[in-house]
Amino acid sequence: MRHWRQGLVAVLTLAWTASAHGDPIIVPTEMCRGYFFVPVTLPAREDRPEDRTLWFLYDTGASSSFLDPDSVERISGQRVAVGLRARISEASLGSLTVSMSPRVTELDHLSIALGREIDGILAFDAFDDFLTTLDYVAGEIRVEPGELPRPDNETVYSARGRDDRPWLRVRFEGRTRRMLIDSGAGGTAFAVNHLDRYRLDGEARPVGASVRFRTIEYRDGGRLADPAYLGRYRIEAPVVSELPETELIGGRVMEHFIWTFDQRNERVRIVPNRPDEAVIIPGELHHGLAMRPVTDGLRVEQVLPGGGAEGHDIREGDVITHIQGHPVRDRGCETGNFDTWTVTRLRDGESAEVTFPLVVLVE
Repeated sequence: MRHWRQGLVAVLTLAWTASAHGDPIIVPTEMCRGYFFVPVTLPAREDRPEDRTLWFLYDTGASSSFLDPDSVERISGQRVAVGLRARISEASLGSLTVSMSPRVTELDHLSIALGREIDGILAFDAFDDFLTTLDYVAGEIRVEPGELPRPDNETVYSARGRDDRPWLRVRFEGRTRRMLIDSGAGGTAFAVNHLDRYRLDGEARPVGASVRFRTIEYRDGGRLADPAYLGRYRIEAPVVSELPETELIGGRVMEHFIWTFDQRNERVRIVPNRPDEAVIIPGELHHGLAMRPVTDGLRVEQVLPGGGAEGHDIREGDVITHIQGHPVRDRGCETGNFDTWTVTRLRDGESAEVTFPLVVLVE
């Protein structure tokens, strides 16, 4: 056995018998801001709430599964201490039956950052016994029995790396890096160490921050002057950001491909959404704020130079409580086609609305 499964164990035998012609099973999925959410529903009990569904973010970059303590209490009536494991048995994920033992961890900060409730994070090895496909265009996760053929470096590649998560060689001008395939990094294209070692089309600049559990990572970024290659697939002058820890392939690259993981054999198949077109990652409109989730909303840690918020009535220490009229934590998954942001900011106990343009930080 290559590794012990710390996440979810799916029992598919009965569901597979009922599947016509052995077609893949489509896992119930909700896409939210480029992330895959799946509902795990516990059996009904008279002494428990009617709603016993937990929404997990499926994260190929996660090596363990996690569950928020408030979510544990909601479905069970019991408070489980942070750091312990919660045992879930005979729950349903669509037509699948699942059991899991996630570690209890505070996830409120992720709910605030994403704008929708996150009950848990589902580890990469959730569907360890089966082929698992992430289809961003269809907004689907599909599972099926079988295995991928040996890597041919044309469509199937080795996913072996430093641990049991999926890794892939990425070729840049003058260097090759083995990078983590991370569906939990939805707003990232490529994250690299030592950005100064890469040839950029222009100067590196602050591009924001990302939340990793209780830490906030400030990032500089820029657009490469040269293409990058996932296997034989060319990514035209992608945007890259600097990350001091694990180098990774994020959701802004992943969304251009269909990914099928053979976890047992450590292989991955990559199929481009548009085989006859070059992969181009456009510049993304950005608010120009580096923010940290707090109880009341998002606290401004830095107003980025050249960002849309610069020059407006927002400064470090302000807390953003509402975005486009919605409470930060409950703003939902619709991104909309906005070129301005209207936020409610809290400063010294007083609230005010501020409107500012969204701008492209990296062209």
